Amino acid sequence: MFQKNLENINNEALKERLSKLKLEETRWNMSYCMTPSNDYLIMKNDIPLDDIENPRKAIQDMFKSMIKQPMGANDIIITFGIGLCYLLDETFNTYPSKIFVYEPDINLLHFVLNNVDISEHLSSGRVYMTDRLDELLAKLAETYITKDKVEVVYLKNYAIVKNQELLELTQKVYETCKSKMIDVSTIIKYSKNWVINTIKNIGLINNKEVYKLSDIENKFIGQSALIVAAGPSFSDDIEKIKANRDKFVLFVVNKVLRQVLESGITPDFVVCLDAENVEKTFDGLDEYLPKINCITDVKASSCVFEKNFKKIFVTFSENEMVTKKLKEFNSSIKTYETGGSAATMAFVAAVKMGFSKVIFSGLDLAFKNNVMYSTGEEIQKIDDSTMKFFSKDKKLTEVPSVTGANVLTREDYAAFIKHFETLVKEMNYQGAYYTTSFGAKIEGMKNKPLDEISLLVTSNTTSIILGDAKPFKIETKEWTQAELYLINAVISLLSNETFSPALVSAIVKSPILYEYLQADILKVLQSRMDEGLAEEFLEKTKSAIKEVVDILQKNRLI
Repeated sequence: MFQKNLENINNEALKERLSKLKLEETRWNMSYCMTPSNDYLIMKNDIPLDDIENPRKAIQDMFKSMIKQPMGANDIIITFGIGLCYLLDETFNTYPSKIFVYEPDINLLHFVLNNVDISEHLSSGRVYMTDRLDELLAKLAETYITKDKVEVVYLKNYAIVKNQELLELTQKVYETCKSKMIDVSTIIKYSKNWVINTIKNIGLINNKEVYKLSDIENKFIGQSALIVAAGPSFSDDIEKIKANRDKFVLFVVNKVLRQVLESGITPDFVVCLDAENVEKTFDGLDEYLPKINCITDVKASSCVFEKNFKKIFVTFSENEMVTKKLKEFNSSIKTYETGGSAATMAFVAAVKMGFSKVIFSGLDLAFKNNVMYSTGEEIQKIDDSTMKFFSKDKKLTEVPSVTGANVLTREDYAAFIKHFETLVKEMNYQGAYYTTSFGAKIEGMKNKPLDEISLLVTSNTTSIILGDAKPFKIETKEWTQAELYLINAVISLLSNETFSPALVSAIVKSPILYEYLQADILKVLQSRMDEGLAEEFLEKTKSAIKEVVDILQKNRLI
């Protein structure tokens, strides 16, 4: 029975962990009893994990009290606790939704899988199972689309035993969904610009000397990096940075470059990720740029490649479909997680470059006396939960501060806190510091004033190290041929003027068209292929094909 269940689990990492356990060990302190409803009840350490009277009725009653809205096939129900699988079975048969089973006790999970046949549930394609919260959250972030409903249900007896795990689960699920909603909003806003920039930048890269970030991986081992972000606490560190300038390699995000230069500090690197409005951050700074290296993503604003930087180093985001397709035809391309902001990209770059310590100044991700940036801009509060930002309303929220209290921030900044925490954990990096005295708490980073952080080695070898990098070119012939083949498949379906899942599927297979039309595809998927969107979607697809082909031609890629 165990092997049958194991074969159908859709989680290879969990399979491997379970296969290493032995029943002789996991059955320790496990026992059964019979309930008045003639259902078996599992107990661990003599504590019942399901309802002691009628497990199935208790679960149905719980559904009525907790799930107040219809659940569809694209919605997600997270079940906390395995018990004797009554919760999974009732959820599976009551709702058509995806089911994520989270059982934090792997020994209990192993024992149950040896005694209850749930292979039919596991093989349905609807059920994902794990004993690890990080795996569940990663799966949720991968699966969840804005407007999908997510519910957490649990065995009440087990919730008493595992109350801290349940509390953490509900908090993290909420944070993940909120962060994903913000990520989706960013996609809707920038996806078209990203793909247009990528195509333009490929042409620019192939017509000037540009370098890959991967060429300088692990070249700065033993040194310290200081990254200046745009938060108000940078102003408190200016004199300390000037006094210790020879003790670290200095990175700045492009938004704060002007202020850093006006303070009499010349950075080693400026980091750019924005898809637009980057040009103004360089206005009037042309005399300084030949002294500064630039790190940018291939999808960032094309104006970066037109500036006279000392050297330009390009990164490729691992989550972009266009980048993944390019990589198939360019083995030298290495992808990275950027985290969605110039500050997170600078952090990843510094870690990959080998710095033993990476210190942030101005990484507040919160407001100081209503001041938002080191340049002094104040937030314009509409009410306690909303602010005005460049004519757009932004949600406000409170997050834990380094002081132990809470601090006010933007809701999207709260998502960036999560991005930083995820990067620290995934890169397993122990040398991250930040100097804010009031900002948001970031798990995994050490919070200290700059003058209390010991700096390791001076940065006088930077020029020699960067001199080892070699310019590169992107091979485009096979890539464009593959893209045109996929685009032609979409054109063939469009000739029938048919709005169908097959058309959406064909678009998704073309990385360029998919990224260009991400916002429109998301709208269609959220509507469950509403026919009322058919005409608009077909016209937008035709327009996208025309513009994409025009851009490829203008940049001499076809």
